[in-house]
Amino acid sequence: MEKRKFQREAVNHVYQRTLSGFNIFYDLEDYLVYYTIFCVLAEKYGIVVYGLCLMIDHIHSLFTARSRKILSQFISHVTLLFVKEYNAAHGRSGPLFEGRFGSASKRGLKLLRTAIAYLYNNPVEKLLCRKAQEYRWNFLAYARSSHPYSSKLVIRNAPYKLQRVIKEIDYEAKSGRHLSYARLRRLFSGLDRDARNQVIDYIIVRYSVIRYDLLVSCYGGYENMITAINSNAGSEYDINESMYVKSDKEYRELYRYVCEKGFAKAGDVITLSNDEKYGLFGELTRHTSASMVQISKFLHLNVECK
Repeated sequence: MEKRKFQREAVNHVYQRTLSGFNIFYDLEDYLVYYTIFCVLAEKYGIVVYGLCLMIDHIHSLFTARSRKILSQFISHVTLLFVKEYNAAHGRSGPLFEGRFGSASKRGLKLLRTAIAYLYNNPVEKLLCRKAQEYRWNFLAYARSSHPYSSKLVIRNAPYKLQRVIKEIDYEAKSGRHLSYARLRRLFSGLDRDARNQVIDYIIVRYSVIRYDLLVSCYGGYENMITAINSNAGSEYDINESMYVKSDKEYRELYRYVCEKGFAKAGDVITLSNDEKYGLFGELTRHTSASMVQISKFLHLNVECK
């Protein structure tokens, strides 16, 4: 796919894209399973993380590794565990990502800042938000707050059920275990919207390995960092990032539509038979603003779209 460059002690920008540009991150559990796997294994392999951005059909990460071998082992291990979990949860088999990941070493502050801006602005470029810190799954908002998307959680004052959920998360994190689909669904069961958001924020902070202190130090302060990221989209010339579609905001319309149609989770669409997918394909072309390419990626269909 892309040429891999590794320089000792440099920060590496790693890019993974899905097979045929298919969607993989549909629902909350998809994001959190990948995130907790990434964080648990980053600690195991001694990875120093500057950034992670989970997009609908690809992933960016920015980190240092002690050697090229460790970098490859880390990404391979994360991918293996996630694909195993994902396939079991979605009733599918086979790979999710293209066989090779792209990586490029960033030595020097100028190149590192450019890579940081590129990673954190990916959702802005795909029209998912106006500013980088507004996107939950690049985790930038957590550089400033432990609960950017929920009211502050005071555990001792929380309902008993919520306290039990937090205790279970703590136990799994302390034991060095990621959160599985089954466990997440059990943890979120019966929680209202605010409690769910409190739990999401808690999981992200509890498992986090992102070194926000190192990230901020690249700019001399948090406000300087945010200003710099929001004023420069960054660039990446060492990795060839395929752009199947220019905008991702239509995917959210597709997610809402299928959930309103009765799907428990948006990701359930990939468990449909091909005949059912083609029937839904026609319906989505008539009732949403998504392009045929986007709908095919959403449904995991290989169709010729002009």
